[in-house]
Amino acid sequence: MKIEIDEIISNLSKFKGLTKKNSERLVVDLIEHPDKVEALQREIRKVQTLFHICPICYGLTINEQCEICANPSRNQKIVCVVSSIMDMLNIEKFQKYKGVYAVLGGEINVQKGMTPDKLAIDSLLHRLKTGDEVILALNATFEGEVTANYIAKLLQTKKVKITRIAKGIPMGGMIDYMDEATLESALINRKKVEED
Repeated sequence: MKIEIDEIISNLSKFKGLTKKNSERLVVDLIEHPDKVEALQREIRKVQTLFHICPICYGLTINEQCEICANPSRNQKIVCVVSSIMDMLNIEKFQKYKGVYAVLGGEINVQKGMTPDKLAIDSLLHRLKTGDEVILALNATFEGEVTANYIAKLLQTKKVKITRIAKGIPMGGMIDYMDEATLESALINRKKVEED
């Protein structure tokens, strides 16, 4: 029995946000309350059937395109580049940013096989028009810096304004852990990326 439970825990802990300890708690809770298994299955089916990726920004949607991309009141000329859907949702929940997004689906990390071609960088480049602003709102980690610098270099050939979110995000900081004031300050005080 222990082998089977350990295997389930190991498989669950491969999901983002589920540590081994969280997975253990979840498994025990589901064993102790079998009715929760059906509830969890229902919610997973909703995720499977309702949601898909927006073909424009690569965020979440239940329609042809997400509510942000489809909203005519959003400034389509300001594109905030984020690593993940969670980063996008975190910025969005504070209702301060009025532009649109480009979700990369990760950050460059060659050791883990995350090369630039596996990110939605080409999609971003195809969307941009002269006069647009690109806000590089990537994590303050080594991978985030590498990704931001890589994109900034690619964008130098385009006639767009390139900015980075400002200080306030500590080195090593992840956007999905930032509070409202820090994120708002980082977006408002963004800095122009200087060309080499």
